[in-house]
Amino acid sequence: MNKSIKIILSVCCICICTYFIYTANIPKKPSEVTIIYIPKSQDITNDFWTTLIDGANMSAQEHNLNLTIFSPEHEADYEEQNKLIKKAADMKPDALVISPISYTESTEIIKEIKQDYHIPIILVDAIISEHIEDSLVSSDNYSAGKAMGEFAKNYIDDNSKIAIVSHVPNTSTAIARETGFREGLGEHEKKILETVYSYSDFETAYDVTIDLLTRYPDLSLIAGLNEYSAVGAGNAVKDLGLTNKVKIVGFDNSISAIRLLEEGIFPCIMIQKPFNMGYLGIEAAYQITQGKKIEKFIDSGTELITREYMYTREGQQSLFAFLKN
Repeated sequence: MNKSIKIILSVCCICICTYFIYTANIPKKPSEVTIIYIPKSQDITNDFWTTLIDGANMSAQEHNLNLTIFSPEHEADYEEQNKLIKKAADMKPDALVISPISYTESTEIIKEIKQDYHIPIILVDAIISEHIEDSLVSSDNYSAGKAMGEFAKNYIDDNSKIAIVSHVPNTSTAIARETGFREGLGEHEKKILETVYSYSDFETAYDVTIDLLTRYPDLSLIAGLNEYSAVGAGNAVKDLGLTNKVKIVGFDNSISAIRLLEEGIFPCIMIQKPFNMGYLGIEAAYQITQGKKIEKFIDSGTELITREYMYTREGQQSLFAFLKN
């Protein structure tokens, strides 16, 4: 082969390689981007998840993205969620958005997908035991729990007894909120008698609260750490006629929680911004498919709403806002 032909072939090889490198780095058009989101649940009776998913769908619609959502039937079923995570990875989306149920039990499957499939991972609402995600979009659950504990001190005296109705054991949100709540109580933490779990079920929350109040008739304050737990506990206190005796600091701003706040059963609720969370989660996934740098942690926001503040213009905007820029 003469020298001229070698030069021509070398130039052609360089051009071909340059073309493939260039085309590989061209971001897909929005209509070509596929994102799969796996929340903890799509329970239509839970305002948090329905609102969060509304936010996710709105983000996908605004960017003209292909968004698929599927989830386990129940928020405590991490085994089914892990199967869905693997199924989603096999579909080879451009990005995978997950709200992990378990802090520990989903780490390995997500780590495997990150290593073997090279799919960007965005976590929404909750975390896993290793920080392998590209970004986390969530409330600051520890700080929110701490603010609840600090507010609760207004209703605590030397004789107070406290219980916690949490949601799912070993989920990061439950761990962070309880840790923060205990920290916020300060020296009053020793007044906590017990932590029980609703397993994110309204009826279970109701039943475990009835049991608590039966075993501890002098209980004076309960912390409900998610919508299921707080509303279930609130309804139990209401039905037992203990509104003036037992106060509940709640979490999440469902219509049921707001009603309990109006009735004085909740002196406060810590609200999240689930629409923001869903919207920003899909937004982060889209941005990473376009090769853009995104923050490692995106705080979707929380706010403590008291019974007095809820009637102000600002309080109404916080309780009923969808997306605040």
